[in-house]
Amino acid sequence: MEERRIFTLSQVSTAIQHKIAEATGGQAYWIKAEIAQFKEKNHAYLELVEHKEGQKVAVMRANIWNSNYQRIRQELGREAGNILKDGVEVLLLGRVHYHLVYGLSINIEAIDLSFNIGELERRKLATIKTLKEEGLYNRNRFTPMPMVLQRIALVASAGSAAYADFMQHLERNEQGYRFHVRVFNSAVQGDAAAAELRAAVQAIDPRQFDALVLIRGGGSKLDLEPFNDLELARSVAVFPKPVLTGIGHDVDTSVIDLIAKEPHKTPTAVADFLVDKSSGYEIALTAMLDKVHNLVLDDFTERREVLSAYAEKVRTRPGNFCQLQRGQLHNNTSQLAHRVQQKLKQDGQALEMYRSRIAADPVKWLRQVQRAALEELSHKLMLLAQGRMQAVAMQLKGLQDAVNLLGPEATLARGFSITRCGGRAVLDAANLRPGDRLATTLAKGTVHSTIDSIDRHG
Repeated sequence: MEERRIFTLSQVSTAIQHKIAEATGGQAYWIKAEIAQFKEKNHAYLELVEHKEGQKVAVMRANIWNSNYQRIRQELGREAGNILKDGVEVLLLGRVHYHLVYGLSINIEAIDLSFNIGELERRKLATIKTLKEEGLYNRNRFTPMPMVLQRIALVASAGSAAYADFMQHLERNEQGYRFHVRVFNSAVQGDAAAAELRAAVQAIDPRQFDALVLIRGGGSKLDLEPFNDLELARSVAVFPKPVLTGIGHDVDTSVIDLIAKEPHKTPTAVADFLVDKSSGYEIALTAMLDKVHNLVLDDFTERREVLSAYAEKVRTRPGNFCQLQRGQLHNNTSQLAHRVQQKLKQDGQALEMYRSRIAADPVKWLRQVQRAALEELSHKLMLLAQGRMQAVAMQLKGLQDAVNLLGPEATLARGFSITRCGGRAVLDAANLRPGDRLATTLAKGTVHSTIDSIDRHG
């Protein structure tokens, strides 16, 4: 029976240690792995894991000794807290070490920050590509912007400095504009931030607001990761009101900034935009009111001139009409008198002709033969002359009545009066002065007065 070889545990461990040292040559390797667990106490202790198709395919412990740990945190800067935590995939430089007591582990000497930044950018570009394929990338940009934004749905971390700056700029604006802000509280960084931001956006009733505003303060590049979330971007893209962002990063731009209607660099910049929007509306409204005011004044001036022209016509037309009618009456009277004279002359000539003929005929013939005819003709002639004279008399009476009706005495009798100054009729108050003596002729009598004051119409 072959004698068994028995090794001590330390011998086996030492052999493994030598083999590992021989295989790795003591070199450091770049290793990609996910941090499954992270703890720190002077040193940092990690559990690294690799998944494939949802299953763990490798697990190993890792350490970052204090001297390296402080340097690595310095190199990572503001991103240290976003990288050195559970669930983050990292690219690390480490040496494989086998300890006889503590077993196999990796001593981490460096962590590549650009790997995580690159992963963030890759996920960001993937989100943008998906939004473009779904037709959502530019959707909110084409949402109509109201002329004034006063009812604001604010998604922010209540109590943060960003929230305080935003509210202070709105509430203390120099113009005194009032804004109605309702806060939908949400974390803006950390593992739960994306889900909380989505829930906050989805809880908003767009019918009650003019715009959606998302703000947060400054931070590192990896702090932007929640604002690159695909589901959050979808919720923001389909929001039916304008979306304004004030995510405090001077250089980096999140996906939410890219798809928003109005992206701004800081929360205060968003507040200033809202105030400026109201100010621009007020300026435009004031300009419009000034224009309306000027148009109304111009219209009033034009209408006043038209009314003045009509008033002048109304004032002068009765006198002109009377003068015209008086002249027409004089013409008619002259024509009538001329026609009457001509008619009388013609009738006189006819009578003279008949008289001559009668005188020339024998008296006997006249008595015996033409007596009846002459009497009838004489009677007709008398009736004709009387009728003509009556007609002429009636026409003359009508003309006389018209003259009397339009004459100054009749006009005065109807309540009108004639005011004279210095013997001349007064037609324009502009020709008078306080102290002038006036003589006002009425239908019955004349009144003398002295001017105390003058009111000029128009």
